[in-house]
Amino acid sequence: MSERSEPESSGPYATPLLNRLRAHLRAGLDPQYEFLAFESTPWSAPRAPLRELRVALIATADLHRRGDAPFESLDTPLGDTSYRVIEHGLASDELALDAPYVDDKYIPQDPEVALPRRALDELVAAGAIGSAAPRHYSFAQGIVRPLPALSERADELAARLREDRVDALVLLPTCSLCVQALAVLAREFESRGWSTVTITSLPELTARVGAPRALATRFPFGAPAGDPGNHGLHVALLREALGLLESARAPRTLIETALRWRRDGR
Repeated sequence: MSERSEPESSGPYATPLLNRLRAHLRAGLDPQYEFLAFESTPWSAPRAPLRELRVALIATADLHRRGDAPFESLDTPLGDTSYRVIEHGLASDELALDAPYVDDKYIPQDPEVALPRRALDELVAAGAIGSAAPRHYSFAQGIVRPLPALSERADELAARLREDRVDALVLLPTCSLCVQALAVLAREFESRGWSTVTITSLPELTARVGAPRALATRFPFGAPAGDPGNHGLHVALLREALGLLESARAPRTLIETALRWRRDGR
């Protein structure tokens, strides 16, 4: 489905895309489909100042190393909820960027738009954060039903995060349904003791699910960290997002960034 070319549909949401997506899912998969909503929100305060925290990235970008088992997202109508490990130092040319399920609009040009590891390095060098985790994680796009599978995946990842002594997580969704999936994962990790911040291009959906902390952008799907090659924007976005770990005082903190793509004046 083209996420921005479907005709507008009426529905309960203020965001037209959410109404179109809801109508599409109801017509094709489940006539009763509704996006998830929770009354309460888990909350884990950072264990230390931001400058001391170790940070890991989680994206829904279908990224994996060449030779890894492929994702099954193209053959799984309700979504592939598995994940792949991306080592922090893995070279971009070792990623399977030509896999058929990788969004080819931005990510093959610059994987940093979805998994900004080099931007994380710059924040470490600047003393803004303590360190980058040795491993990051990529899920598939298009997860229609995040639960209960993503709760199980969070349990699996919890052991890896503890082993790597990770303190905080930045979650970067690359599609409309990814916004829901990563808001769910943020909740799952907060309930297990990690501080999280979620990037979102659909703030209404993020707020409905109840991500603990979120930074809203006006970037297009496929490039949650900003346009390809715009390293300065990737760094600035991560810096602002991670700043929420210190500035947010209550669950469901959601602010909109003033940062824009280079073509919009940056």
